[in-house]
Amino acid sequence: MARSARRPGVGYRPGLFNAADSAGMLLGAAQFGLGLPLVLYASYGAFRSGEQHVVLLAVGIALLVTGALTAYFRRRMRVPLRHLALCWMGAVALLCQATTGDYPITFTFAWTPILVALVAFAVIPAAHSLIYPILFIPLSLITLALHPGTHPADVAMSSLLMLATGLGLSWFARSALMAETDELTGINNFAGFEQVLSAAMRDAAPGEPLSLVRLDINEFALVNRREGLAGGDAAMVAFVTGVTAALPATATMARMEGDAFAILLPSFTSAQAKDLLLQVQGQVAGFSAGISSREGDESQSEFFGRAGKALFEAQRVGRGKIVTHGGYYASPAAVRDGLRNGEFFLHFQPIVNLATGAAIGAEALVRWQHPTRGLVSPAEFIPLCEASGSMEVLGHWVIRQSIENAADWRRLRRWDREPVSVSINASARELASTGYGAYVLAECADTGLPPGLVRIEVTETDFGTDAAAVRDNIRILRGAGVLISMDDFGTGHSSLSRLTEIDLDVLKIDQSFVAVIESGRDSPVADLTIKLAATLGLQVIAEGVETEEQAEWLRQRGCPFAQGYLYSRPVASDEFVQRFLAQPSGVRP
Repeated sequence: MARSARRPGVGYRPGLFNAADSAGMLLGAAQFGLGLPLVLYASYGAFRSGEQHVVLLAVGIALLVTGALTAYFRRRMRVPLRHLALCWMGAVALLCQATTGDYPITFTFAWTPILVALVAFAVIPAAHSLIYPILFIPLSLITLALHPGTHPADVAMSSLLMLATGLGLSWFARSALMAETDELTGINNFAGFEQVLSAAMRDAAPGEPLSLVRLDINEFALVNRREGLAGGDAAMVAFVTGVTAALPATATMARMEGDAFAILLPSFTSAQAKDLLLQVQGQVAGFSAGISSREGDESQSEFFGRAGKALFEAQRVGRGKIVTHGGYYASPAAVRDGLRNGEFFLHFQPIVNLATGAAIGAEALVRWQHPTRGLVSPAEFIPLCEASGSMEVLGHWVIRQSIENAADWRRLRRWDREPVSVSINASARELASTGYGAYVLAECADTGLPPGLVRIEVTETDFGTDAAAVRDNIRILRGAGVLISMDDFGTGHSSLSRLTEIDLDVLKIDQSFVAVIESGRDSPVADLTIKLAATLGLQVIAEGVETEEQAEWLRQRGCPFAQGYLYSRPVASDEFVQRFLAQPSGVRP
């Protein structure tokens, strides 16, 4: 037999008024509900007996106005404004009580602090709501007792009832607080964090950043085994104390379970959250962390879950890592919107001749200034674009812009400067797409740029693919004069025999092998790569050159070209022209 439909209940539940919208409505209704009887009472007294309750009438009208304003601006009712509204209600109740001391209604006003405490319990975190019964109930009793003409027995009875009610409310508030608080550390537990997260997601304005961090302490089980449970508890408390001390006041930290924690960072992009965690890492025990930034209309569980996936990835790649889950914002439609809105732009890092210091080319590097995430690292959004299928859209834009800039460089260079090339990064997915090579050559034809001034860079790992489309595209490109570079050489898994089999023109030494070069210390891998390139008849470029010592080491070993911060960070095209193409040949910027 089918069960009859039931209407959903409308009873109170924890967190019902956490959001600014619902809290504002409740505070507005409470002020309106207190102000309307005051106006009616004052008006009735004036009409029936001619008594002028000016204070009550003025207070009632003021409450009606503030109640309406609170309801109207309810979406802005964050916690500080809620405290202000509650204090206003408590203050006017005491004023009304003092004004009506000669009337029986003064006992009614004496009970108003109970209403204020109830509302505070609903709209303020439990830890802060306790102040209202503790503050306003004694003040109300003192006002009642000090007023001339009040009978001591009435004061005593009111005191007993109000104190009992206040103790009951305090007990409920403390019970709620304990249910939301981790007993060991004193911060929120999972239940408390859920309420904070739910309210923050509802309150966040469209486009306002909101980041969530999930972290685990590294190898905490070893601490328990070595120090015992008491030592482990002490280490846990010390960790929480250190982290919370480094967090901004707007952040909320919670202990999920064991050595797992979560941190909510309002108004933080994922990049800002990562910078903050990197600072924290130097102050506390080691931890691994995952970060997610809120996506459009995703649910609370999806938001929380993405941070968990990022944490899992951080733990997989190694201890102490911080991984950001880029989300699902890099869809083809989102990338097209970003291109249309000017969110993507290119910077160019010069490639210089080590002998002369002159620029012989530049590598195009795409950047994304996201409207809510800020400046997003290519290491974050490029894999997402590849996964979502939007890499072709973005890749075509990068090719077009890079070739157009390189064509401009030919026209703008000094007469004594040789034309410079442009290097364009391509993934295996792009190279495997039908027509990639033809598209590059078509853009060269449209702009008048000789194909010989274009270099396509592919990572060593991507060269491992045997897709026929990849080989076809490379053959088409090299046949027209485009050079093919193997990027990050030495970090992948190519065998030496494979270097003789693939169509290749340039080897780029990965910056990790250049970084080790310092006083009295060589880089055998870089040295071997230079010799290998010479033997195979390939050009070689060293990446990540940052010091003159590294540059001199490379020159002495026959490396002809380099790029890195020693010469320039990636810069806009105009700055590249001014610094490297508009100067006399041989003059180093």
